[in-house]
Amino acid sequence: MKSIYLLPFILLVQGNVLSSCKKDSATTPNLTLSENVYIAGANPTQHKAVITVSLSAASGSQVSLTYSTLDGSAKAGQDFEGVTDGTITFSPGETSKTIEIPIIPEENLELDENFKVNISNVKNAKATLSTSTVTITNDNAYTAELAADGYITPTTYPGMELLWADEFDETGLNTTWWNYETGGGGWGNHELEFYTNSTDNVFIENGHLNIKALKNPVAETYTSGRITTKGKKEFTYGRIDIRAKLPQGQGIWPALWMLGANISEVSWPACGEIDIMEFLGNDLTKVYGSAHYDDGGHQFKTGSYALVAPDNYSTKFHVFTLMWQENSIRYYVDYHKYYEVIQNAIKFGTFRKPQFFIFNLAVGGDWPGSPNGTTVFPQTLVVDYIRVFQ
Repeated sequence: MKSIYLLPFILLVQGNVLSSCKKDSATTPNLTLSENVYIAGANPTQHKAVITVSLSAASGSQVSLTYSTLDGSAKAGQDFEGVTDGTITFSPGETSKTIEIPIIPEENLELDENFKVNISNVKNAKATLSTSTVTITNDNAYTAELAADGYITPTTYPGMELLWADEFDETGLNTTWWNYETGGGGWGNHELEFYTNSTDNVFIENGHLNIKALKNPVAETYTSGRITTKGKKEFTYGRIDIRAKLPQGQGIWPALWMLGANISEVSWPACGEIDIMEFLGNDLTKVYGSAHYDDGGHQFKTGSYALVAPDNYSTKFHVFTLMWQENSIRYYVDYHKYYEVIQNAIKFGTFRKPQFFIFNLAVGGDWPGSPNGTTVFPQTLVVDYIRVFQ
C-alpha cells in the first residue's frame, strides 16, 4: 500500500518541475540585432552608425549585454571609433535599445568598407545572432581639387593602393600597356570611322593623351583612334579615376570603357561590358554610364548625369569615376554619384572577372547618328590620366 501512494506523488512533483521549466522558457525574450549601412556624408552632423537591439517581448527582469567592435575592411581609429566593453541594459518592460558607433568622417571617395559589432554576456534573454555588420558607403559629393580647367582627384586614398596609372607624360603612347586597334567595318554599331595607329589620330602632347577624329573632305571618310589594355593591364574590382575633356558635334561618340578579358572565349555580351563614360557630342551636358551583360540575350542598365549649363563636358576637364566591387558598380562625375548597378538587379557573375580598358572616339553609329553640316572636324578626346586603386 505504501508504494501505491508514493507513485502518484512522484509523478505530481515531476509534472510541476516540467511545467515550471516551460513557463520560464516562454517568458525569456529573444534578442535581435539590426544591421546598418552608414552613408558617408549624408548627414554631416551625425557621424555615427546606429544598430537597433530589440527584444521580442517585454521582460519582467532586467536584461543586459556587453558589446564590442571587430575590424573588417574598415579599421578602428581610422574609419570608426572602436569599442571594447560597451554595455546596454533593458529595464523591465523595455523592448528596444540602440548601439551607436561613431564614424570618422573622410572627404575621400572610397570603396565600401565594413566592420562588425559583437555582443556577449547576455543575461535574461536569448540571442540567436551575436554579430551585426556595419557597412560604410560613400554616396554624395566630396571635396576635390578644382583646377582652372576641371577637377583633379588625388593620387592616394586612405586604405587603398594605387595599382596602376598612366599620366600620359611620356613622348608617345606606352605600348607596354596599350594596344592599337585598327580597321573599319562599323565595329558592330555601323560606325563610319577607320581606326589607325597613326600619330595623326593618337598622340601625347603636354601630358595629355589625344585621340583625334579627322575627316577627309574629298572622300567623305573619317579616321580616328582606338586603344586598349587587353592582355596587358586587366583588373577585377577597384576604384578607377579618368580625367578627360570631351569632343563635340553631331555624330561624335567618345567612350571610356571596359570589356571582359575572356571575350575571345565567350564573345560579347557574355564577357560583360562596363561603360565608365559615354558621350554624344550633340548634347554637351550629359554623359552616360552603363553595364552590358548576357541574360538570355543582350541586356543592359544605363544611367546618366547632366551638368547645369553653361558648364559642359567639352570646355574643361571632368573626372569620371567607377567604384567596382563584388556586388555593385557605381558611377560618379566629379565625386557625385549618379548611378548604381547591384547584384540583385542584374546577372552579376560576369562582372566578377577581369576586364581591360578601351578608349576610343567613334564617328557616327546607331546611337549618335551620322555627322551633319553642323559638325566641325577635327574633334579630339583629351585624357589627362587614368588611375586604378584597390
